[in-house]
Amino acid sequence: MAVQKIALLVFLFPVVISIVFGASVLSNVLGQPDRHLNMWQFVAHQPIQTGDTGIKIQNLLDSYSTFTPVSITVAVNNTAFDCGDLYITIYDLSTSPNQVAAQNGYFSQCFAENNLPLPIHDTFSQIIGKSGNYEIVTEMKDKNNQNAIKSTAQFKIQ
Repeated sequence: MAVQKIALLVFLFPVVISIVFGASVLSNVLGQPDRHLNMWQFVAHQPIQTGDTGIKIQNLLDSYSTFTPVSITVAVNNTAFDCGDLYITIYDLSTSPNQVAAQNGYFSQCFAENNLPLPIHDTFSQIIGKSGNYEIVTEMKDKNNQNAIKSTAQFKIQ
């Protein structure tokens, strides 16, 4: 009987103390300002895109951390823009006028033959170190720079 009490004390007591201590620490952390428990952060949400139907932003999430790169690809389903130039710009919406946070251009993007995502043989990936609301604009111009299609979406950096 004494052995059972000692075994219970040796094995069960640390588990109970660990749970009580962990709950205490978690409640103190969540009690601080700007803290919340996000149990569903693995669920990826696509932000709403506006603009032309011939161009779509792919792999964009509605929220990123300041250490996570914003990495996207672009799908263009209008062959009139084959071998044209792709421009991707991220604007900081907290400034007036909106300041450019990141920008890149990809020239001679020939995608129609193999139905490739853009940019071809390259990656748009930018780390934005400042929290806030941002807008990404993708614009595809035809090879003569006469016509353009554009798509925009907003996301957050936390």
